Amino acid sequence: MSWTGDPVWLADVLRAAGLVVIEHEGWRDRGHGDFRDLRGVLCHHTAGGSANDWRIVQNGRVDLPGPLAQLVLERDGTYRVIAAGVCWHAGRGSWPGWPTNNANYHVIGIEAVSRGDGTDWTPAQLDAYKRGCAAILARIGRDAEDCVAHREYSHEGKIDPAGIDMDEFRRDVQAFIDREDAPMSAAEVRQIQDFITTFCGPIGSDVKDIREQLCGSGQRDAGMFAGWEQLDGMTVVDALADILDRLKALETPRN
Repeated sequence: MSWTGDPVWLADVLRAAGLVVIEHEGWRDRGHGDFRDLRGVLCHHTAGGSANDWRIVQNGRVDLPGPLAQLVLERDGTYRVIAAGVCWHAGRGSWPGWPTNNANYHVIGIEAVSRGDGTDWTPAQLDAYKRGCAAILARIGRDAEDCVAHREYSHEGKIDPAGIDMDEFRRDVQAFIDREDAPMSAAEVRQIQDFITTFCGPIGSDVKDIREQLCGSGQRDAGMFAGWEQLDGMTVVDALADILDRLKALETPRN
């Protein structure tokens, strides 16, 4: 099954997957003509790694007019929606089920911001890469087999996206499509961290306060048992035990 028409739904689909999206002005009308049908996603890296890589993707180069991909994926996991029309990104190549040397009219390109040496991917970026691919593929009725690295498709010696094991990448993408055993998103991890900070943080502080009351002055963080000066260096527990011993001694009959 293939989806026919331009993907004017890109921003909505990515947001529905829990991803952060920036819509560039005019993106719905930007491109080199209309798609014929959509058969997959082609994964790239920008080979730049800067905050301005999107400008080349949108505006092009001296030798190649933009737009050069529909999406740019920033290092923090944010997607920039650049174009809904055809973009020049695939080049010559082939993949099962895709037209040879003509994938531009059939696949969505994602340019992920990276130097291109395979060492600077961030966890948030990789997570968003997989989730974004899964969301798009689910929307067009395709599975992870149509999530392809540029190097896998290309007959021109491309290496992108460098450093990503595509077999592992596709397994995670399929898990997101199937909604089975998918890892938590960066947003979900942040929600848990925020919960721990806002709820468990005060609890931790209360525990430390109680520890100091029981164990002695200055023991809130030390976790030792120095005791209180006014209790003759005893902890609260030791002082209570001493009081109990004294009471018992008073209650014991004397012959």
